Amino acid sequence: MTAALFTVGGSIAVVLISALLLTLAFPRLRIWPPPAPLTWQSYVFWPSFRALNVLCFLTAISDRTGHFLGLAAGIRLAALALLAASLGLFVYSFRVLGRDNSYCARDGLVARGIYRWSRNPQNATLMLVYGSLAVAADSGPAYLLCAAMIAAYALMVLAEEPWLRGAYGASSRSCCRRVPRFLHSP
Repeated sequence: MTAALFTVGGSIAVVLISALLLTLAFPRLRIWPPPAPLTWQSYVFWPSFRALNVLCFLTAISDRTGHFLGLAAGIRLAALALLAASLGLFVYSFRVLGRDNSYCARDGLVARGIYRWSRNPQNATLMLVYGSLAVAADSGPAYLLCAAMIAAYALMVLAEEPWLRGAYGASSRSCCRRVPRFLHSP
């Protein structure tokens, strides 16, 4: 079962990451954010993005070997705790930004709450979710799919920035100067 999930997930990861890289190289082909609902970009991005998210979790759960790196049970439990905390922060950041803005509506640039410390707290916390998931599972296939998911989130941030500058102009540029892309460094 794990091999099948990994094969499908790996194939989807290649498509998604390739499309995001093409977006960065050729902005006219922009897949993220999709230019509008019901466009080819929307039909390519959303199913592949959602499927890869789900396949990461299914692969992590299905691989019962869980000893790829031989991590101690305490480390794996700590990773589960970090996963739960990261999910909580993701939900909070989603609520602050709002559902529509989370899906690239132009409901205004948000710079309050958690968005004072990170321009992309949803992506940053989800990167922690997938890193934590991989460590908790300690599964080779889960490590690879979760790494692909983390790469997709990072590429989404880079692809979204020109769109935000176009949508919000000077406000976006000012926000970029004040707030780090992911997190403030100590």
